[in-house]
Order: sequence, then C-alpha cells, then structure tokens
Amino acid sequence: MLHGAGGQGPGTAALSGLDRRGPAAGFFTVFPDGVSRVWNDSRDAPRLRRRAGVDDVAFLQMLVARLASEGRARGDRVYLAGISNGGLMSEHLARHALLPVAGIGLVAGPGTQTSRTAQPRPVRPAAVVMFSGTADPLVPYAGGPIGFGRRARGANGGRGVAVGAEAVAADWAAANGVPGAAVVERLAQPAGDLPVTRLSWRSGDHAPVALYRVEGGGHTWPGGGQYLPARMIGPVARALDATGVMLDEFRAQERARPH
Repeated sequence: MLHGAGGQGPGTAALSGLDRRGPAAGFFTVFPDGVSRVWNDSRDAPRLRRRAGVDDVAFLQMLVARLASEGRARGDRVYLAGISNGGLMSEHLARHALLPVAGIGLVAGPGTQTSRTAQPRPVRPAAVVMFSGTADPLVPYAGGPIGFGRRARGANGGRGVAVGAEAVAADWAAANGVPGAAVVERLAQPAGDLPVTRLSWRSGDHAPVALYRVEGGGHTWPGGGQYLPARMIGPVARALDATGVMLDEFRAQERARPH
C-alpha cells in the first residue's frame, strides 16, 4: 500500500484500514515510506526534480524480494494499492510490469501521461479496481495537469499530467482481453451520500476492471476519513467501502488462479 505525496505508511494504514483488514482477508500487507514522503512515479514533472535521483522501482522490487525470502509473502503475485501519488506509482509499476502484479487498487490516482506514452498498453494483465471523484481538485477525473489550481500546476503541467480515469480503465480492459464497452451501473447509496457509478469490464476468466466514479467526489479514500477539509480536497463517499471492494476482488483473483 503506497501513500500519497506528503503522507507516510502509518497514516495510510489508518486511512485505508488495510493494516487490519488485509491480514484478515489473507494478505500480508506492508506500508513503505517514500523518500521525503513522495514516490518517483516517473511523471517527468518540472516542479518535482528532486525525485529524479530516487529509484523507487528498485526499492520496491527489493522489498518484495526480501519479504519473499523471509517467507512472509509470495514474491510472484503482488497486489498494489495506492492513493494519489501512491496510486500513480502503483499504476506505473503494473503498466510496465516492473513487479509481478496480479492486481491493483487505485484511489484518486489513475495514471500519468508520461508512463502511458512510454507504454500505451499495459504489458501484462492484472485485475484493476479504481476509485476517482469527478470533482477531484488535485488529480482531474478527465485528465490534465496535476495540482491545486492553475497557478499551482503551471500552464505546462509543473507537477505532471494525469490521464483520465476512464481512459486508464479502458487501457487495462484491452490489455486483459475483455471485449466491448463497459457495463454502467448506478449503485444505491444512502440518502445524503455522494452518488456512485460503476463502470465494469468483465468477460469469462479474463482479469476484470472496475472503475467506481464518485459523482462530485474529491481527492479522498471512499469509506475512509475526511483527512483534510472538504473545502480543500472535496468530500468523501462515506458508504462506498473502497478497502472492502479491493480485498473482495483480490481474493476472487486468488481463488481463481491455478494451484
């Protein structure tokens, strides 16, 4: 589980609940810290040059190898989850097959334009679960410069450029060999909560893709706490349990794999 920029492992464990719920679902979970609280997700952002000398890919590869050598986890099937910068990093690792990824959970961080340009189609199939808010003020749902407001981003994308959530989901559906358009469903939510639309791509034994579009949602973890004021990052979808949805999908992938 990879934290967002400015975050750390313990806070992300508390926000997602994966420190408790991951092991309860049968997964060894780990919450590493990026150098200076950021991940080098290779987004080629002029304002983030300090990341250029940090090889987070090698760090995460060595972390997985060490956990496997110690008998704590399998080294050949990794499930990545991340929020914001951690989501962008997770998608980059999976898209380029830099780890043996079986599934990814992306929250408020679908992918970067730089990573997608370098590898338009993900190298290997993986189950994908995504959560993005249409009113995310930091990572635009439809894609575009990353950052709070035009001045913070810069006219040329000083913090890099995000790919639209639906475009990333479609990339993975194609890579997974799932034909046709997404099935679109409006999910029932409690009165007063944010509306949620699920776009899903499923076909036979192909790895599935699901995008949970939170209508009016912000840069948040659905079902988690409001870690910053809504006026800054937007509101949280309270009833949508992003952690539970991810774990259910990842467990389904483990049950379906050959033994």
